[in-house]
Amino acid sequence: MEELNNITDKVKNVKRRTYQSLDSWIEKMKLAFGNASHQSIYPILLTVGYDEAKLDTLRGKVTELESLDQTQNEARAEQVAATETADKKRKEINALYLKHRSLLKILLGGNTLASASLKLNGQRKKSYGDWFQDVSSFYAQLAQNSELGAQAASVGISQAVVESQKQLLAGLQLLKETQRNKTANTRMATEQRNKAFEELRPLYSEYIKYARILLAGNQVLEAIGVTVKRK
Repeated sequence: MEELNNITDKVKNVKRRTYQSLDSWIEKMKLAFGNASHQSIYPILLTVGYDEAKLDTLRGKVTELESLDQTQNEARAEQVAATETADKKRKEINALYLKHRSLLKILLGGNTLASASLKLNGQRKKSYGDWFQDVSSFYAQLAQNSELGAQAASVGISQAVVESQKQLLAGLQLLKETQRNKTANTRMATEQRNKAFEELRPLYSEYIKYARILLAGNQVLEAIGVTVKRK
């Protein structure tokens, strides 16, 4: 068992060593193509087709990837902010809803029809769609049914309070729509960035492979991010 645990730890360590963030990939690419015109590198790699035109194209792709990554980060930050805002508003509405529900559960405990109509018993819904439908229905009935409204008012749930909750629910729907839009923007930005990265990574790897062979053992490799063992 101890041996198995050691193997597992080694695998985890390998994964930690091999993982690289996109930021680190971008920095490696910028370094490699940025120094590709070095006088000790350019003439050698030119023999396998890396002229200035090709290098400029690769540098342009790195710049584009960096821009797409920034766009994705900004979109993600906006999505997180929109989600936090919507979640906070939902919690505020729900806290008051649970209080009102509990009050009416006591008041209308003997009224089976009213309890069923307001869904005072049973398990509360957790998914946003089901939760929103139950809470909206709860306050809509208190607003539209004068008898229920009057009973609710007797325990402090006035029509003004009911209307306030309805307005907050309408506002929450707008926040959720914003959240959905931000999520869609993030997904699109992520797909565009990932596509650009997957197209560029093999081009970068190919350049590095050529450099390792043509400049084997030469310390100048470190200028393009390749570690050279010192003798």
